[in-house]
Amino acid sequence: SVLRLNPSPPCVYTSGEIRFDGRDLLRLSEKELGRVRGRDIAMVFQDPMTCLDPLQRVGAQVAEVLRHHTGMSRAEAKEAALAALDEVGIPDPALRYRQYPHELSGGLRQRVMIATALVARPRVLIADEPTTALDVTV
Repeated sequence: SVLRLNPSPPCVYTSGEIRFDGRDLLRLSEKELGRVRGRDIAMVFQDPMTCLDPLQRVGAQVAEVLRHHTGMSRAEAKEAALAALDEVGIPDPALRYRQYPHELSGGLRQRVMIATALVARPRVLIADEPTTALDVTV
């Protein structure tokens, strides 16, 4: 709801405000809100399999966030994405970078989602049961 990701209808905002950084998120255009999503406020969803693009390698999905929000070059974004995968405890990040979501375990997919959310260093992180799929060693 905060990021206006719920479909309309059935989700309709009838009153109130969602204030962030002096702005009402409910009044922002999609373009303006697109600048907030991922860069200022990021989200880790509960089910990574429904959030990751099955046709795109996971590393490219992490790097895409950086390219979109920071304007990094492809090479810079890849380097930062590899570092993010490593930071969240993904073993052999270079190998995992090249894999598709279906090739990873549920726990590794969840770590990819966490890396994707954190890679642009958002000011606010919203997490919907982010540790559900992680193994108990985390």
